[in-house]
Amino acid sequence: MTYVGLCTLATLGDDLTRVDRESIIQEMKDIQLTDGSFKSTKSGSENDMRFVYCACAVSHMLNDWTGMDIPKTLDYIRRCRTWDGGIGLSPGKEGHGGSTFCATASLSLMGKLEDVLEEDLGGGGGSSNGRVDTWRNELIRWCVSRQVRGMQGRPNKHEDTCYSYWIGGSLRLLGCEDLLDLDELRKFVLECQTDLGGFSKLEGGYFPDLLHSFYSLAWLSVSQPPAKIDGGGGENYTSGDVIPKTMAGGFTLNPLDCTLGLVS
Repeated sequence: MTYVGLCTLATLGDDLTRVDRESIIQEMKDIQLTDGSFKSTKSGSENDMRFVYCACAVSHMLNDWTGMDIPKTLDYIRRCRTWDGGIGLSPGKEGHGGSTFCATASLSLMGKLEDVLEEDLGGGGGSSNGRVDTWRNELIRWCVSRQVRGMQGRPNKHEDTCYSYWIGGSLRLLGCEDLLDLDELRKFVLECQTDLGGFSKLEGGYFPDLLHSFYSLAWLSVSQPPAKIDGGGGENYTSGDVIPKTMAGGFTLNPLDCTLGLVS
Protein backbone atom coordinates (compact mmCIF):
# COMPACT_ATOMS: atom_id res chain seq x y z
CA MET A 1 0.00 0.00 0.00
CA THR A 2 2.97 2.35 0.54
CA TYR A 3 3.87 2.03 -3.15
CA VAL A 4 0.26 2.64 -4.20
CA GLY A 5 -0.04 5.60 -1.83
CA LEU A 6 3.09 7.29 -3.14
CA CYS A 7 2.05 6.67 -6.76
CA THR A 8 -1.37 8.16 -6.07
CA LEU A 9 0.13 11.24 -4.44
CA ALA A 10 2.59 11.69 -7.32
CA THR A 11 -0.19 11.29 -9.88
CA LEU A 12 -2.22 13.97 -8.11
CA GLY A 13 0.76 16.33 -8.26
CA ASP A 14 1.87 16.13 -4.62
CA ASP A 15 5.53 16.92 -3.92
CA LEU A 16 5.76 14.23 -1.18
CA THR A 17 7.18 16.70 1.35
CA ARG A 18 4.57 15.68 3.94
CA VAL A 19 5.48 12.00 3.68
CA ASP A 20 7.16 10.50 6.76
CA ARG A 21 10.18 9.24 4.85
CA GLU A 22 12.16 8.13 7.91
CA SER A 23 9.39 5.79 9.06
CA ILE A 24 8.98 4.31 5.58
CA ILE A 25 12.70 3.59 5.27
CA GLN A 26 12.79 1.98 8.72
CA GLU A 27 9.78 -0.15 7.85
CA MET A 28 11.52 -1.35 4.70
CA LYS A 29 14.53 -2.42 6.72
CA ASP A 30 12.21 -4.40 8.99
CA ILE A 31 10.42 -6.26 6.20
CA GLN A 32 13.42 -7.32 4.09
CA LEU A 33 14.20 -10.97 4.73
CA THR A 34 17.60 -12.61 4.93
CA ASP A 35 17.22 -14.07 1.42
CA GLY A 36 16.92 -10.54 -0.01
CA SER A 37 13.17 -10.63 -0.68
CA PHE A 38 10.52 -8.47 0.98
CA LYS A 39 7.26 -9.25 2.71
CA SER A 40 4.43 -6.71 2.74
CA THR A 41 4.09 -6.13 6.49
CA LYS A 42 6.02 -6.78 9.70
CA SER A 43 3.15 -8.96 10.95
CA GLY A 44 3.93 -11.48 8.22
CA SER A 45 2.81 -12.16 4.65
CA GLU A 46 3.96 -13.69 1.39
CA ASN A 47 7.40 -12.66 0.21
CA ASP A 48 8.19 -12.57 -3.47
CA MET A 49 9.14 -10.45 -6.48
CA ARG A 50 6.04 -8.26 -6.21
CA PHE A 51 7.24 -6.79 -2.95
CA VAL A 52 10.83 -6.50 -4.21
CA TYR A 53 9.47 -4.26 -6.97
CA CYS A 54 7.39 -2.22 -4.51
CA ALA A 55 10.45 -1.70 -2.33
CA CYS A 56 12.53 -0.57 -5.31
CA ALA A 57 9.80 1.77 -6.53
CA VAL A 58 9.40 3.32 -3.06
CA SER A 59 13.17 3.76 -2.72
CA HIS A 60 13.33 5.41 -6.11
CA MET A 61 10.41 7.77 -5.47
CA LEU A 62 11.87 8.82 -2.11
CA ASN A 63 15.39 8.95 -3.57
CA ASP A 64 16.64 6.96 -0.58
CA TRP A 65 17.99 3.41 -0.93
CA THR A 66 19.19 3.01 2.64
CA GLY A 67 16.18 0.86 3.52
CA MET A 68 17.34 -1.94 1.23
CA ASP A 69 20.29 -4.31 1.24
CA ILE A 70 20.86 -4.04 -2.51
CA PRO A 71 23.40 -6.90 -2.90
CA LYS A 72 20.97 -9.31 -1.18
CA THR A 73 18.12 -8.08 -3.39
CA LEU A 74 20.19 -8.61 -6.53
CA ASP A 75 21.07 -12.13 -5.40
CA TYR A 76 17.38 -12.88 -4.84
CA ILE A 77 16.51 -11.71 -8.35
CA ARG A 78 19.28 -13.87 -9.81
CA ARG A 79 17.91 -16.93 -7.99
CA CYS A 80 14.44 -16.31 -9.48
CA ARG A 81 15.76 -16.90 -13.00
CA THR A 82 14.07 -19.90 -14.59
CA TRP A 83 15.54 -22.58 -16.82
CA ASP A 84 14.09 -20.93 -19.93
CA GLY A 85 15.27 -17.41 -19.14
CA GLY A 86 12.08 -16.02 -17.60
CA ILE A 87 11.72 -14.81 -14.02
CA GLY A 88 9.52 -16.38 -11.37
CA LEU A 89 7.83 -14.88 -8.34
CA SER A 90 10.30 -16.69 -6.10
CA PRO A 91 13.17 -19.17 -6.56
CA GLY A 92 11.97 -22.42 -8.13
CA LYS A 93 8.70 -20.97 -9.52
CA GLU A 94 7.94 -20.91 -13.25
CA GLY A 95 8.57 -17.80 -15.31
CA HIS A 96 5.64 -15.38 -15.35
CA GLY A 97 4.97 -12.09 -17.12
CA GLY A 98 4.16 -10.19 -13.95
CA SER A 99 7.23 -11.28 -12.01
CA THR A 100 9.40 -10.79 -15.09
CA PHE A 101 8.30 -7.16 -15.28
CA CYS A 102 8.74 -6.66 -11.53
CA ALA A 103 12.31 -7.97 -11.66
CA THR A 104 13.26 -6.12 -14.84
CA ALA A 105 11.81 -2.84 -13.56
CA SER A 106 13.50 -3.35 -10.17
CA LEU A 107 16.89 -3.82 -11.83
CA SER A 108 16.26 -0.74 -13.95
CA LEU A 109 15.31 1.38 -10.91
CA MET A 110 18.44 0.21 -9.10
CA GLY A 111 20.61 0.99 -12.12
CA LYS A 112 21.69 -2.67 -12.24
CA LEU A 113 19.94 -3.90 -15.38
CA GLU A 114 23.08 -4.39 -17.44
CA ASP A 115 25.21 -5.52 -14.49
CA VAL A 116 22.93 -8.49 -13.79
CA LEU A 117 21.50 -9.40 -17.17
CA GLU A 118 24.77 -9.12 -19.09
CA GLU A 119 26.57 -11.62 -16.86
CA ASP A 120 28.06 -14.51 -18.82
CA LEU A 121 26.01 -17.64 -18.13
CA GLY A 122 28.64 -19.85 -19.71
CA GLY A 123 31.32 -19.29 -17.10
CA GLY A 124 33.30 -16.96 -19.32
CA GLY A 125 32.85 -18.89 -22.54
CA GLY A 126 30.72 -18.23 -25.56
CA SER A 127 28.45 -20.03 -27.96
CA SER A 128 29.67 -21.73 -31.13
CA ASN A 129 29.04 -18.56 -33.14
CA GLY A 130 31.16 -16.48 -30.77
CA ARG A 131 28.24 -14.72 -29.07
CA VAL A 132 28.36 -14.67 -25.27
CA ASP A 133 25.39 -16.44 -23.71
CA THR A 134 23.78 -13.94 -21.32
CA TRP A 135 20.61 -13.89 -19.27
CA ARG A 136 19.53 -10.81 -21.23
CA ASN A 137 19.47 -12.79 -24.47
CA GLU A 138 17.45 -15.59 -22.87
CA LEU A 139 15.05 -13.14 -21.24
CA ILE A 140 14.40 -11.31 -24.50
CA ARG A 141 13.75 -14.63 -26.24
CA TRP A 142 11.33 -15.66 -23.45
CA CYS A 143 9.42 -12.39 -23.63
CA VAL A 144 9.13 -12.30 -27.42
CA SER A 145 7.91 -15.91 -27.42
CA ARG A 146 4.91 -14.87 -25.33
CA GLN A 147 3.21 -13.12 -28.25
CA VAL A 148 0.31 -15.05 -29.73
CA ARG A 149 -1.46 -12.05 -31.13
CA GLY A 150 -1.80 -10.44 -27.78
CA MET A 151 0.61 -11.47 -25.03
CA GLN A 152 0.32 -14.53 -22.79
CA GLY A 153 1.69 -14.48 -19.25
CA ARG A 154 3.18 -17.97 -19.38
CA PRO A 155 3.69 -20.64 -22.05
CA ASN A 156 0.51 -22.42 -23.18
CA LYS A 157 -1.81 -19.84 -21.57
CA HIS A 158 -4.40 -17.55 -23.12
CA GLU A 159 -3.39 -14.07 -24.22
CA ASP A 160 -4.48 -11.32 -21.85
CA THR A 161 -4.42 -7.53 -22.17
CA CYS A 162 -2.55 -6.96 -18.89
CA TYR A 163 0.48 -8.86 -20.20
CA SER A 164 0.76 -6.38 -23.03
CA TYR A 165 2.16 -4.09 -20.35
CA TRP A 166 3.95 -6.62 -18.17
CA ILE A 167 5.88 -8.24 -21.00
CA GLY A 168 5.77 -5.39 -23.50
CA GLY A 169 7.03 -3.11 -20.75
CA SER A 170 9.84 -5.53 -19.91
CA LEU A 171 10.96 -5.52 -23.53
CA ARG A 172 10.76 -1.73 -23.60
CA LEU A 173 13.07 -1.54 -20.58
CA LEU A 174 15.40 -3.93 -22.40
CA GLY A 175 15.26 -1.74 -25.53
CA CYS A 176 13.73 -4.53 -27.62
CA GLU A 177 9.99 -3.83 -27.89
CA ASP A 178 10.41 -3.52 -31.67
CA LEU A 179 10.86 -7.30 -31.79
CA LEU A 180 7.12 -7.65 -31.19
CA ASP A 181 4.45 -7.26 -33.84
CA LEU A 182 3.33 -3.97 -32.31
CA ASP A 183 0.53 -3.37 -34.79
CA GLU A 184 -1.11 -6.72 -34.06
CA LEU A 185 -0.64 -6.29 -30.32
CA ARG A 186 -2.20 -2.83 -30.41
CA LYS A 187 -5.14 -4.15 -32.46
CA PHE A 188 -5.67 -6.96 -29.96
CA VAL A 189 -5.74 -4.55 -27.02
CA LEU A 190 -8.14 -2.16 -28.76
CA GLU A 191 -10.46 -5.02 -29.70
CA CYS A 192 -10.80 -5.84 -25.99
CA GLN A 193 -12.70 -2.61 -25.37
CA THR A 194 -16.29 -3.39 -24.41
CA ASP A 195 -19.68 -1.79 -25.00
CA LEU A 196 -19.86 -1.32 -21.22
CA GLY A 197 -16.77 0.89 -21.28
CA GLY A 198 -13.22 -0.04 -20.32
CA PHE A 199 -11.14 -3.05 -21.35
CA SER A 200 -11.49 -6.73 -20.59
CA LYS A 201 -8.76 -9.36 -20.37
CA LEU A 202 -9.89 -10.97 -23.63
CA GLU A 203 -12.25 -10.13 -26.43
CA GLY A 204 -15.52 -11.99 -26.76
CA GLY A 205 -18.00 -11.57 -23.92
CA TYR A 206 -15.67 -10.85 -21.01
CA PHE A 207 -16.60 -8.06 -18.62
CA PRO A 208 -14.30 -5.05 -18.32
CA ASP A 209 -12.49 -4.26 -15.07
CA LEU A 210 -10.26 -1.49 -13.76
CA LEU A 211 -7.06 -3.54 -13.68
CA HIS A 212 -7.21 -4.56 -17.34
CA SER A 213 -8.42 -1.11 -18.35
CA PHE A 214 -5.41 0.48 -16.65
CA TYR A 215 -2.84 -1.89 -18.12
CA SER A 216 -4.40 -1.73 -21.58
CA LEU A 217 -4.17 2.06 -21.55
CA ALA A 218 -0.68 1.85 -20.05
CA TRP A 219 0.50 -0.34 -22.91
CA LEU A 220 -1.15 1.88 -25.53
CA SER A 221 0.80 4.77 -24.01
CA VAL A 222 4.25 3.18 -23.69
CA SER A 223 4.06 1.43 -27.08
CA GLN A 224 3.90 4.70 -29.01
CA PRO A 225 7.06 5.72 -30.90
CA PRO A 226 9.19 7.52 -28.30
CA ALA A 227 10.83 10.19 -30.39
CA LYS A 228 9.40 11.50 -33.66
CA ILE A 229 5.82 10.82 -34.68
CA ASP A 230 4.26 12.09 -37.87
CA GLY A 231 0.80 13.22 -36.82
CA GLY A 232 -0.49 13.07 -40.37
CA GLY A 233 -0.25 16.80 -40.94
CA GLY A 234 3.49 17.06 -40.70
CA GLU A 235 3.55 17.63 -36.93
CA ASN A 236 6.47 16.24 -34.94
CA TYR A 237 5.92 14.90 -31.43
CA THR A 238 8.50 14.11 -28.76
CA SER A 239 8.31 11.70 -25.83
CA GLY A 240 7.00 14.49 -23.60
CA ASP A 241 3.99 15.26 -25.77
CA VAL A 242 0.44 13.98 -25.57
CA ILE A 243 0.08 11.17 -28.10
CA PRO A 244 -2.21 12.00 -31.05
CA LYS A 245 -5.54 10.21 -31.11
CA THR A 246 -4.80 8.56 -34.44
CA MET A 247 -1.79 6.78 -32.92
CA ALA A 248 -3.63 5.51 -29.85
CA GLY A 249 -6.75 4.09 -31.43
CA GLY A 250 -9.00 7.08 -30.71
CA PHE A 251 -7.57 7.99 -27.30
CA THR A 252 -5.49 10.97 -26.28
CA LEU A 253 -2.84 9.49 -23.98
CA ASN A 254 -0.11 11.04 -21.88
CA PRO A 255 3.33 9.34 -21.97
CA LEU A 256 4.01 6.90 -19.14
CA ASP A 257 7.10 6.15 -17.06
CA CYS A 258 7.29 2.43 -17.74
CA THR A 259 9.25 1.52 -14.59
CA LEU A 260 6.71 3.07 -12.20
CA GLY A 261 3.44 3.03 -14.15
CA LEU A 262 3.09 6.80 -13.69
CA VAL A 263 2.49 9.60 -16.13
CA SER A 264 5.94 11.00 -16.83
